Amino acid sequence: MESLEYFLQNYGYIAVFIGTFLEGEIFLLVVGFFIKLKLLNPYVSLVSAMAGAFFHEMIYFLLGKWKGREFLLRNRHTRKEYRRAKKLLHRYGILSIFIIRFLYGMRMIPMMLMGATGFSPVKFILFNLISLFFWAVIYLSIGFFFGKAAEHFFGEAKEYYFAFIGLVIVILLLLLVYPKILEKIRKQ
Repeated sequence: MESLEYFLQNYGYIAVFIGTFLEGEIFLLVVGFFIKLKLLNPYVSLVSAMAGAFFHEMIYFLLGKWKGREFLLRNRHTRKEYRRAKKLLHRYGILSIFIIRFLYGMRMIPMMLMGATGFSPVKFILFNLISLFFWAVIYLSIGFFFGKAAEHFFGEAKEYYFAFIGLVIVILLLLLVYPKILEKIRKQ
């Protein structure tokens, strides 16, 4: 436990930035849990999380501006996601940024699509930051709630907290991955 506390005190916010740059939702839940344990500051964590996700999405937005359509239509999976995201974009316009934010696994293609379809960079940045704020606050709050539940069940026995968070992560992954596996099995 002491080595984790040392790591979080020295590198925690860099880890939050990298974690949200690479993944997002599940990582934010863990960060919210660490906020509850008072291992991370909620405000610095929020800014770090938003910055990581923002830079990730800006890369794909700019790639979309550069060669997005060609790339997205290149293979079967991205072509399917491209069509799905394009429908969403045409139907909801700028509000699609908020909708896409909460669709798990839909970060890369919609951001590229927004770049490829000529979204204004200023408009994209503004609405993306607003949606990132709500996204981060919601997921950090859920993680905080899980931390509160763990504290209620396990009291001060912090060694059980990590078993609890591991269980929560496994359950979340199963809930997110299992439907996709079933969908692939049904298609075959």
